Amino acid sequence: MKKIVISLLLFLLAAPSLSLAAEERDRDTAHQINALMNEALAKYHIPGASLAVVHHGQTVYQESWGTMSDGSAVTADTTFLIGSVSKPPTALAMMMLAEEGKLKLDEPIEAYLPWFTYQTDSGKSITVRHLLEQTSGIGAYDGMKVTDRQDRDREKGIAQAAAELSGVKLSHAPGEAYEYNSGNYLLLGAIVEAVSGQSFSAFMDTRIFSPLGMNHTSADYESAVSKGFVPGYRSWFGKPVKGDGLYDPSGAPYGYMSSSSGDLAKFIKFMLYGGELISEQGLKKLRTPPESNRRYGLGWHFPRSGEKYPYHTGATPEYRSELFIMPEHDLGAVLLMNKYHELEAVAYLSIMEGIRSIMKGEKPQLAEMNANTQWVTLGVIILFAAVAVLGFIRLRRKTVINKPLWVCTGALSLIIATALIPLFTYSMGISWRTVGLFLPDIAFLVQCLIAVLAVYGLLTVIFVAAKRNAS
Repeated sequence: MKKIVISLLLFLLAAPSLSLAAEERDRDTAHQINALMNEALAKYHIPGASLAVVHHGQTVYQESWGTMSDGSAVTADTTFLIGSVSKPPTALAMMMLAEEGKLKLDEPIEAYLPWFTYQTDSGKSITVRHLLEQTSGIGAYDGMKVTDRQDRDREKGIAQAAAELSGVKLSHAPGEAYEYNSGNYLLLGAIVEAVSGQSFSAFMDTRIFSPLGMNHTSADYESAVSKGFVPGYRSWFGKPVKGDGLYDPSGAPYGYMSSSSGDLAKFIKFMLYGGELISEQGLKKLRTPPESNRRYGLGWHFPRSGEKYPYHTGATPEYRSELFIMPEHDLGAVLLMNKYHELEAVAYLSIMEGIRSIMKGEKPQLAEMNANTQWVTLGVIILFAAVAVLGFIRLRRKTVINKPLWVCTGALSLIIATALIPLFTYSMGISWRTVGLFLPDIAFLVQCLIAVLAVYGLLTVIFVAAKRNAS
Protein backbone atom coordinates (compact mmCIF):
# COMPACT_ATOMS: atom_id res chain seq x y z
CA MET A 1 0.00 0.00 0.00
CA LYS A 2 2.82 2.39 0.94
CA LYS A 3 4.52 1.68 -2.43
CA ILE A 4 1.31 2.47 -4.29
CA VAL A 5 0.89 5.78 -2.43
CA ILE A 6 4.53 6.73 -3.09
CA SER A 7 4.21 5.84 -6.77
CA LEU A 8 1.02 7.90 -7.02
CA LEU A 9 2.70 10.90 -5.36
CA LEU A 10 5.70 10.62 -7.68
CA PHE A 11 3.37 10.50 -10.68
CA LEU A 12 1.45 13.56 -9.49
CA LEU A 13 4.70 15.43 -8.96
CA ALA A 14 6.00 14.42 -12.37
CA ALA A 15 2.76 15.09 -14.28
CA PRO A 16 3.24 18.88 -14.58
CA SER A 17 6.76 18.47 -15.92
CA LEU A 18 5.59 15.82 -18.40
CA SER A 19 2.82 18.15 -19.56
CA LEU A 20 5.28 21.02 -19.94
CA ALA A 21 7.62 18.77 -21.93
CA ALA A 22 4.77 17.77 -24.27
CA GLU A 23 3.80 21.41 -24.74
CA GLU A 24 7.40 22.26 -25.49
CA ARG A 25 7.55 19.51 -28.12
CA ASP A 26 4.32 20.78 -29.70
CA ARG A 27 5.69 24.34 -29.81
CA ASP A 28 8.92 23.11 -31.37
CA THR A 29 6.99 21.09 -33.96
CA ALA A 30 4.82 24.11 -34.81
CA HIS A 31 7.92 26.29 -35.10
CA GLN A 32 9.54 23.82 -37.52
CA ILE A 33 6.39 23.58 -39.64
CA ASN A 34 6.10 27.37 -39.73
CA ALA A 35 9.71 27.68 -40.86
CA LEU A 36 9.26 25.00 -43.53
CA MET A 37 6.09 26.55 -44.91
CA ASN A 38 7.46 30.10 -44.97
CA GLU A 39 10.52 28.86 -46.84
CA ALA A 40 8.40 26.84 -49.30
CA LEU A 41 5.96 29.67 -50.06
CA ALA A 42 8.83 32.06 -50.77
CA LYS A 43 10.89 29.52 -52.71
CA TYR A 44 8.02 28.34 -54.90
CA HIS A 45 6.29 31.77 -55.24
CA ILE A 46 2.96 30.53 -53.87
CA PRO A 47 0.47 33.37 -53.21
CA GLY A 48 -1.70 31.53 -50.66
CA ALA A 49 -1.83 28.23 -48.77
CA SER A 50 -3.53 26.49 -45.88
CA LEU A 51 -2.32 23.49 -43.86
CA ALA A 52 -3.95 21.28 -41.25
CA VAL A 53 -2.24 18.43 -39.38
CA VAL A 54 -4.26 15.83 -37.44
CA HIS A 55 -2.52 13.73 -34.77
CA HIS A 56 -4.08 11.43 -32.15
CA GLY A 57 -7.56 12.59 -33.08
CA GLN A 58 -6.86 16.31 -32.72
CA THR A 59 -6.02 19.05 -35.20
CA VAL A 60 -2.62 19.79 -33.69
CA TYR A 61 -1.61 22.33 -36.31
CA GLN A 62 -3.76 24.68 -38.36
CA GLU A 63 -2.29 27.68 -40.18
CA SER A 64 -2.88 29.69 -43.36
CA TRP A 65 -0.68 32.07 -45.30
CA GLY A 66 -1.01 34.73 -47.97
CA THR A 67 -4.00 35.82 -49.99
CA MET A 68 -6.41 34.66 -52.67
CA SER A 69 -6.68 36.34 -56.07
CA ASP A 70 -9.42 38.69 -54.81
CA GLY A 71 -7.09 39.99 -52.08
CA SER A 72 -8.80 38.16 -49.20
CA ALA A 73 -6.60 36.59 -46.55
CA VAL A 74 -6.42 32.79 -46.56
CA THR A 75 -8.01 31.11 -43.52
CA ALA A 76 -8.91 27.58 -42.46
CA ASP A 77 -12.33 28.13 -44.09
CA THR A 78 -11.07 29.52 -47.41
CA THR A 79 -12.35 27.71 -50.50
CA PHE A 80 -9.79 26.00 -52.76
CA LEU A 81 -10.36 23.66 -55.68
CA ILE A 82 -8.91 20.35 -54.48
CA GLY A 83 -8.20 18.61 -57.80
CA SER A 84 -7.88 14.83 -57.59
CA VAL A 85 -8.23 14.90 -53.81
CA SER A 86 -11.89 14.78 -54.96
CA LYS A 87 -11.40 11.10 -55.81
CA PRO A 88 -11.24 9.74 -52.21
CA PRO A 89 -14.67 11.27 -51.32
CA THR A 90 -16.07 9.83 -54.55
CA ALA A 91 -14.69 6.41 -53.58
CA LEU A 92 -16.33 6.81 -50.17
CA ALA A 93 -19.65 7.48 -51.91
CA MET A 94 -19.28 4.24 -53.90
CA MET A 95 -18.51 2.24 -50.75
CA MET A 96 -21.59 3.71 -49.03
CA LEU A 97 -23.83 2.74 -51.95
CA ALA A 98 -22.26 -0.73 -52.03
CA GLU A 99 -22.98 -1.27 -48.33
CA GLU A 100 -26.57 -0.12 -48.90
CA GLY A 101 -26.94 -2.80 -51.59
CA LYS A 102 -27.49 -0.28 -54.40
CA LEU A 103 -24.46 -1.45 -56.35
CA LYS A 104 -21.80 -4.15 -56.34
CA LEU A 105 -18.13 -3.31 -56.80
CA ASP A 106 -17.54 -6.34 -59.03
CA GLU A 107 -20.62 -5.82 -61.17
CA PRO A 108 -20.13 -4.69 -64.82
CA ILE A 109 -20.83 -0.98 -65.17
CA GLU A 110 -23.42 -1.76 -67.87
CA ALA A 111 -25.73 -2.77 -65.00
CA TYR A 112 -25.83 0.90 -63.93
CA LEU A 113 -25.02 2.74 -67.17
CA PRO A 114 -26.68 0.58 -69.87
CA TRP A 115 -26.18 3.34 -72.46
CA PHE A 116 -22.40 3.46 -72.00
CA THR A 117 -20.45 1.41 -74.55
CA TYR A 118 -16.77 0.67 -75.15
CA GLN A 119 -14.71 -1.27 -77.66
CA THR A 120 -12.46 -4.05 -76.41
CA ASP A 121 -10.68 -7.02 -77.93
CA SER A 122 -11.17 -9.03 -74.73
CA GLY A 123 -14.33 -10.61 -73.45
CA LYS A 124 -14.03 -8.86 -70.09
CA SER A 125 -16.36 -6.15 -68.84
CA ILE A 126 -15.38 -3.01 -66.96
CA THR A 127 -16.53 -3.28 -63.34
CA VAL A 128 -17.05 -0.60 -60.71
CA ARG A 129 -13.91 -1.84 -58.98
CA HIS A 130 -11.90 -1.38 -62.18
CA LEU A 131 -12.98 2.26 -62.29
CA LEU A 132 -12.07 2.75 -58.63
CA GLU A 133 -8.65 1.15 -59.06
CA GLN A 134 -7.87 2.89 -62.37
CA THR A 135 -7.64 -0.42 -64.25
CA SER A 136 -10.64 -0.04 -66.57
CA GLY A 137 -8.50 -0.03 -69.73
CA ILE A 138 -9.70 3.44 -70.72
CA GLY A 139 -6.60 5.30 -71.89
CA ALA A 140 -5.42 8.50 -70.21
CA TYR A 141 -5.44 10.36 -73.53
CA ASP A 142 -9.10 9.48 -74.10
CA GLY A 143 -9.90 10.69 -70.59
CA MET A 144 -8.18 14.01 -71.26
CA LYS A 145 -10.51 14.65 -74.19
CA VAL A 146 -13.53 14.93 -71.90
CA THR A 147 -12.04 16.33 -68.66
CA ASP A 148 -10.98 19.82 -67.51
CA ARG A 149 -13.57 21.53 -69.71
CA GLN A 150 -16.00 24.27 -68.79
CA ASP A 151 -18.28 24.16 -71.85
CA ARG A 152 -20.93 21.88 -70.39
CA ASP A 153 -24.31 22.32 -68.73
CA ARG A 154 -23.88 22.95 -65.00
CA GLU A 155 -26.71 20.59 -64.06
CA LYS A 156 -26.18 17.77 -66.58
CA GLY A 157 -22.42 18.08 -67.08
CA ILE A 158 -21.51 14.66 -65.69
CA ALA A 159 -23.99 12.84 -67.94
CA GLN A 160 -22.87 14.90 -70.96
CA ALA A 161 -19.18 14.17 -70.42
CA ALA A 162 -19.83 10.46 -69.80
CA ALA A 163 -21.87 10.32 -73.03
CA GLU A 164 -18.93 11.87 -74.90
CA LEU A 165 -16.64 9.17 -73.51
CA SER A 166 -19.07 6.43 -74.57
CA GLY A 167 -17.81 4.34 -77.47
CA VAL A 168 -14.18 4.62 -76.35
CA LYS A 169 -11.73 1.96 -77.51
CA LEU A 170 -9.92 0.43 -74.54
CA SER A 171 -6.12 0.50 -74.53
CA HIS A 172 -5.96 -2.57 -72.25
CA ALA A 173 -8.28 -5.37 -71.22
CA PRO A 174 -10.26 -4.39 -68.08
CA GLY A 175 -8.33 -5.25 -64.92
CA GLU A 176 -5.11 -5.91 -66.81
CA ALA A 177 -3.10 -2.71 -66.25
CA TYR A 178 -3.08 0.42 -64.11
CA GLU A 179 -3.48 3.66 -66.07
CA TYR A 180 -4.40 6.74 -64.07
CA ASN A 181 -7.30 8.46 -65.78
CA SER A 182 -9.86 10.92 -64.43
CA GLY A 183 -12.39 9.55 -66.93
CA ASN A 184 -12.77 6.54 -64.61
CA TYR A 185 -14.04 8.76 -61.81
CA LEU A 186 -16.24 10.72 -64.19
CA LEU A 187 -18.05 7.42 -64.83
CA LEU A 188 -18.26 6.74 -61.09
CA GLY A 189 -20.00 10.10 -60.72
CA ALA A 190 -22.49 9.06 -63.40
CA ILE A 191 -23.10 5.79 -61.54
CA VAL A 192 -23.75 7.68 -58.28
CA GLU A 193 -26.41 9.73 -60.07
CA ALA A 194 -27.93 6.65 -61.74
CA VAL A 195 -28.30 4.51 -58.60
CA SER A 196 -29.08 7.24 -56.05
CA GLY A 197 -31.61 9.18 -58.09
CA GLN A 198 -29.86 12.41 -57.04
CA SER A 199 -27.41 14.71 -58.71
CA PHE A 200 -23.83 13.96 -57.73
CA SER A 201 -23.62 17.30 -55.94
CA ALA A 202 -26.79 16.69 -53.94
CA PHE A 203 -25.68 13.18 -52.95
CA MET A 204 -22.27 14.35 -51.76
CA ASP A 205 -23.75 17.27 -49.83
CA THR A 206 -26.57 15.41 -48.08
CA ARG A 207 -24.83 12.08 -47.53
CA ILE A 208 -21.19 13.03 -46.85
CA PHE A 209 -20.37 16.73 -46.49
CA SER A 210 -23.23 17.70 -44.16
CA PRO A 211 -22.97 14.63 -41.86
CA LEU A 212 -19.22 15.26 -41.47
CA GLY A 213 -19.73 18.96 -40.80
CA MET A 214 -17.87 19.92 -44.00
CA ASN A 215 -19.83 23.14 -44.38
CA HIS A 216 -17.32 24.83 -46.72
CA THR A 217 -17.18 21.94 -49.21
CA SER A 218 -19.08 21.73 -52.50
CA ALA A 219 -19.41 19.54 -55.58
CA ASP A 220 -20.92 22.09 -57.98
CA TYR A 221 -20.00 25.52 -59.32
CA GLU A 222 -22.84 27.58 -57.83
CA SER A 223 -22.25 26.26 -54.32
CA ALA A 224 -18.50 26.75 -54.68
CA VAL A 225 -18.95 30.40 -55.68
CA SER A 226 -21.41 30.99 -52.82
CA LYS A 227 -18.76 29.65 -50.43
CA GLY A 228 -16.01 31.90 -51.77
CA PHE A 229 -14.48 30.24 -54.83
CA VAL A 230 -12.32 32.65 -56.84
CA PRO A 231 -9.74 32.12 -59.61
CA GLY A 232 -6.36 30.82 -58.55
CA TYR A 233 -2.99 31.30 -60.23
CA ARG A 234 -1.21 29.71 -63.16
CA SER A 235 2.58 29.67 -63.17
CA TRP A 236 4.58 31.44 -65.86
CA PHE A 237 8.33 30.93 -65.56
CA GLY A 238 7.74 30.06 -61.89
CA LYS A 239 5.81 33.25 -61.07
CA PRO A 240 2.07 33.37 -60.29
CA VAL A 241 -0.29 34.88 -62.85
CA LYS A 242 -4.00 35.15 -62.03
CA GLY A 243 -6.08 32.61 -63.93
CA ASP A 244 -9.59 32.82 -65.33
CA GLY A 245 -11.17 30.54 -62.73
CA LEU A 246 -11.59 27.43 -64.87
CA TYR A 247 -14.25 25.12 -63.39
CA ASP A 248 -15.42 21.91 -65.06
CA PRO A 249 -19.17 21.34 -64.37
CA SER A 250 -18.66 17.63 -64.98
CA GLY A 251 -15.51 17.43 -62.90
CA ALA A 252 -16.57 17.15 -59.26
CA PRO A 253 -16.21 13.32 -59.09
CA TYR A 254 -12.59 13.45 -60.24
CA GLY A 255 -11.15 16.90 -59.65
CA TYR A 256 -13.44 19.89 -59.15
CA MET A 257 -14.76 19.62 -55.62
CA SER A 258 -14.00 22.70 -53.59
CA SER A 259 -13.12 22.59 -49.91
CA SER A 260 -11.09 24.13 -47.10
CA SER A 261 -8.28 22.80 -44.93
CA GLY A 262 -10.62 22.91 -41.93
CA ASP A 263 -13.19 20.71 -43.69
CA LEU A 264 -10.61 18.29 -45.03
CA ALA A 265 -9.20 17.90 -41.50
CA LYS A 266 -12.67 16.54 -40.62
CA PHE A 267 -12.49 14.18 -43.58
CA ILE A 268 -9.07 13.01 -42.38
CA LYS A 269 -10.46 12.27 -38.92
CA PHE A 270 -13.25 10.23 -40.49
CA MET A 271 -10.77 8.26 -42.59
CA LEU A 272 -8.60 7.63 -39.52
CA TYR A 273 -11.29 6.76 -36.98
CA GLY A 274 -14.49 6.07 -38.90
CA GLY A 275 -18.03 7.10 -38.16
CA GLU A 276 -21.62 6.39 -39.08
CA LEU A 277 -21.26 6.74 -42.84
CA ILE A 278 -19.82 3.26 -43.44
CA SER A 279 -18.88 0.18 -41.43
CA GLU A 280 -15.41 -0.45 -40.01
CA GLN A 281 -14.98 -3.14 -42.65
CA GLY A 282 -15.86 -0.70 -45.42
CA LEU A 283 -13.44 1.89 -44.04
CA LYS A 284 -10.71 -0.76 -43.85
CA LYS A 285 -11.27 -1.65 -47.52
CA LEU A 286 -10.82 2.00 -48.53
CA ARG A 287 -7.53 2.17 -46.63
CA THR A 288 -6.17 -1.21 -47.78
CA PRO A 289 -3.20 -1.11 -50.17
CA PRO A 290 -3.78 -2.80 -53.56
CA GLU A 291 -2.03 -5.94 -54.73
CA SER A 292 1.76 -5.82 -54.57
CA ASN A 293 2.18 -4.93 -58.24
CA ARG A 294 -0.30 -2.05 -58.10
CA ARG A 295 -0.07 1.39 -56.52
CA TYR A 296 -3.70 2.57 -56.57
CA GLY A 297 -6.42 1.24 -54.30
CA LEU A 298 -10.04 2.27 -53.87
CA GLY A 299 -9.63 5.98 -54.48
CA TRP A 300 -6.15 6.33 -53.00
CA HIS A 301 -2.52 6.23 -54.10
CA PHE A 302 -0.04 4.22 -52.02
CA PRO A 303 3.77 4.74 -52.01
CA ARG A 304 5.66 2.36 -54.29
CA SER A 305 8.16 1.51 -51.58
CA GLY A 306 8.52 1.79 -47.84
CA GLU A 307 5.52 2.25 -45.58
CA LYS A 308 2.17 1.83 -47.33
CA TYR A 309 -0.32 4.55 -46.45
CA PRO A 310 -3.16 6.21 -48.39
CA TYR A 311 -2.47 9.58 -49.96
CA HIS A 312 -3.64 11.67 -52.88
CA THR A 313 -2.38 14.72 -54.70
CA GLY A 314 -4.60 16.95 -56.77
CA ALA A 315 -4.29 19.74 -59.29
CA THR A 316 -6.38 21.96 -61.50
CA PRO A 317 -4.73 24.55 -63.76
CA GLU A 318 -4.84 27.06 -60.87
CA TYR A 319 -4.88 25.06 -57.63
CA ARG A 320 -2.87 22.29 -55.99
CA SER A 321 -3.68 20.00 -53.05
CA GLU A 322 -2.27 17.04 -51.14
CA LEU A 323 -3.74 14.86 -48.40
CA PHE A 324 -2.46 11.76 -46.60
CA ILE A 325 -3.46 9.54 -43.70
CA MET A 326 -1.21 7.19 -41.72
CA PRO A 327 -3.58 5.12 -39.55
CA GLU A 328 -0.77 3.30 -37.77
CA HIS A 329 0.61 6.63 -36.58
CA ASP A 330 -2.75 8.34 -35.92
CA LEU A 331 -1.53 10.98 -38.33
CA GLY A 332 -2.89 12.85 -41.32
CA ALA A 333 -2.48 16.20 -43.01
CA VAL A 334 -3.85 18.31 -45.85
CA LEU A 335 -2.15 21.13 -47.73
CA LEU A 336 -3.99 23.45 -50.14
CA MET A 337 -2.32 25.99 -52.44
CA ASN A 338 -3.65 28.43 -55.04
CA LYS A 339 -0.96 28.03 -57.74
CA TYR A 340 0.00 25.17 -60.07
CA HIS A 341 2.27 24.15 -62.93
CA GLU A 342 2.96 20.59 -64.00
CA LEU A 343 6.73 21.12 -64.05
CA GLU A 344 6.60 22.26 -60.41
CA ALA A 345 4.67 19.21 -59.17
CA VAL A 346 7.73 17.26 -57.99
CA ALA A 347 9.02 20.20 -55.97
CA TYR A 348 5.60 20.64 -54.32
CA LEU A 349 5.72 17.02 -53.14
CA SER A 350 8.68 17.86 -50.93
CA ILE A 351 6.53 20.20 -48.81
CA MET A 352 4.30 17.43 -47.49
CA GLU A 353 7.27 15.08 -47.27
CA GLY A 354 8.83 17.73 -45.04
CA ILE A 355 5.71 17.81 -42.85
CA ARG A 356 5.89 14.04 -42.42
CA SER A 357 9.60 14.29 -41.58
CA ILE A 358 8.93 16.90 -38.89
CA MET A 359 6.16 14.80 -37.35
CA LYS A 360 8.59 11.86 -37.23
CA GLY A 361 11.26 13.99 -35.56
CA GLU A 362 13.41 14.14 -38.69
CA LYS A 363 14.89 17.10 -40.54
CA PRO A 364 12.83 18.32 -43.53
CA GLN A 365 14.34 19.25 -46.86
CA LEU A 366 12.71 21.12 -49.75
CA ALA A 367 13.42 20.22 -53.36
CA GLU A 368 14.79 22.77 -55.76
CA MET A 369 12.43 24.37 -58.26
CA ASN A 370 13.45 26.37 -61.30
CA ALA A 371 12.16 27.42 -64.68
CA ASN A 372 15.19 26.12 -66.62
CA THR A 373 13.01 24.29 -69.15
CA GLN A 374 11.14 27.48 -69.97
CA TRP A 375 14.28 29.62 -70.18
CA VAL A 376 16.09 27.07 -72.36
CA THR A 377 13.06 26.91 -74.66
CA LEU A 378 12.99 30.71 -74.85
CA GLY A 379 16.70 30.70 -75.66
CA VAL A 380 16.14 28.20 -78.48
CA ILE A 381 13.37 30.39 -79.91
CA ILE A 382 15.56 33.50 -79.83
CA LEU A 383 18.37 31.55 -81.48
CA PHE A 384 16.05 30.24 -84.20
CA ALA A 385 14.66 33.72 -84.75
CA ALA A 386 18.16 35.21 -85.04
CA VAL A 387 19.28 32.49 -87.46
CA ALA A 388 16.11 32.94 -89.50
CA VAL A 389 16.52 36.72 -89.77
CA LEU A 390 20.22 36.46 -90.70
CA GLY A 391 19.48 33.69 -93.18
CA PHE A 392 16.76 35.70 -94.89
CA ILE A 393 18.98 38.80 -95.05
CA ARG A 394 21.72 36.69 -96.70
CA LEU A 395 19.18 35.29 -99.12
CA ARG A 396 17.99 38.74 -100.20
CA ARG A 397 21.54 40.03 -100.71
CA LYS A 398 22.56 37.16 -103.00
CA THR A 399 22.35 37.80 -106.71
CA VAL A 400 22.66 34.13 -107.57
CA ILE A 401 21.01 31.54 -105.31
CA ASN A 402 20.62 27.78 -105.24
CA LYS A 403 16.86 27.86 -105.69
CA PRO A 404 16.14 24.15 -105.01
CA LEU A 405 18.17 24.31 -101.78
CA TRP A 406 16.38 27.39 -100.50
CA VAL A 407 12.96 26.07 -101.50
CA CYS A 408 13.72 22.86 -99.58
CA THR A 409 14.88 24.89 -96.58
CA GLY A 410 11.70 26.96 -96.57
CA ALA A 411 9.48 23.93 -97.11
CA LEU A 412 11.23 22.04 -94.30
CA SER A 413 10.59 24.94 -91.91
CA LEU A 414 6.90 24.91 -92.84
CA ILE A 415 6.68 21.14 -92.37
CA ILE A 416 8.34 21.32 -88.93
CA ALA A 417 6.02 24.19 -87.93
CA THR A 418 3.00 22.12 -88.98
CA ALA A 419 4.19 18.93 -87.26
CA LEU A 420 5.58 20.43 -84.05
CA ILE A 421 2.39 20.32 -81.95
CA PRO A 422 1.41 16.75 -83.02
CA LEU A 423 4.96 15.56 -82.32
CA PHE A 424 5.04 17.37 -78.96
CA THR A 425 1.72 15.95 -77.76
CA TYR A 426 2.48 12.44 -79.06
CA SER A 427 5.84 12.32 -77.30
CA MET A 428 4.29 13.52 -74.01
CA GLY A 429 1.14 11.42 -74.33
CA ILE A 430 -1.19 14.33 -73.59
CA SER A 431 -3.52 16.56 -75.59
CA TRP A 432 -2.47 20.05 -76.68
CA ARG A 433 -5.40 21.48 -74.69
CA THR A 434 -3.99 19.86 -71.56
CA VAL A 435 -0.56 21.36 -72.30
CA GLY A 436 -2.17 24.80 -72.51
CA LEU A 437 -3.94 24.29 -69.18
CA PHE A 438 -1.16 22.81 -67.08
CA LEU A 439 1.97 24.15 -68.84
CA PRO A 440 0.77 27.54 -70.15
CA ASP A 441 4.21 29.09 -70.60
CA ILE A 442 5.54 26.02 -72.43
CA ALA A 443 2.49 26.08 -74.75
CA PHE A 444 3.06 29.77 -75.48
CA LEU A 445 6.75 29.22 -76.20
CA VAL A 446 6.04 26.32 -78.54
CA GLN A 447 3.55 28.49 -80.42
CA CYS A 448 6.20 31.23 -80.69
CA LEU A 449 8.65 28.71 -82.14
CA ILE A 450 6.02 27.57 -84.63
CA ALA A 451 5.42 31.19 -85.65
CA VAL A 452 9.16 31.77 -86.20
CA LEU A 453 9.51 28.63 -88.33
CA ALA A 454 6.33 29.31 -90.30
CA VAL A 455 7.17 32.94 -91.08
CA TYR A 456 10.73 32.08 -92.09
CA GLY A 457 9.60 29.16 -94.26
CA LEU A 458 6.82 31.12 -95.93
CA LEU A 459 8.95 34.20 -96.65
CA THR A 460 11.77 32.02 -98.02
CA VAL A 461 9.49 30.12 -100.40
CA ILE A 462 7.77 33.33 -101.56
CA PHE A 463 11.08 35.12 -102.13
CA VAL A 464 12.60 32.23 -104.11
CA ALA A 465 9.43 31.97 -106.20
CA ALA A 466 9.58 35.69 -106.91
CA LYS A 467 13.25 35.42 -107.93
CA ARG A 468 12.39 32.56 -110.27
CA ASN A 469 9.60 34.55 -111.91
CA ALA A 470 11.85 37.59 -112.24
CA SER A 471 14.53 35.59 -113.98
